[in-house]
Amino acid sequence: MLLWIGAALSGYLGYRLLDWWVPALVAAGMVAIQAAMFRGVAGEGSLAYDLLAAILVMNLVMFYATFGIGRTVRQRLDQRRRGKR
Repeated sequence: MLLWIGAALSGYLGYRLLDWWVPALVAAGMVAIQAAMFRGVAGEGSLAYDLLAAILVMNLVMFYATFGIGRTVRQRLDQRRRGKR
């Protein structure tokens, strides 16, 4: 669920034409939330860190993709409003 919330948030922030580092910040925040939830369930261990690293990579890929989609949609809408195609 956090993956989809973060992807939607990144897409919206891309639509608002924010800087490139914003999806990384969103991904880090989501991983922090997931780490807190995961620590309560599984406790400590090297597998926990490996899983969180994999989750971070997956979040970064997903959030940068949706950020780029949102940014492209906004830029194309702005071009159409100006009358350029």
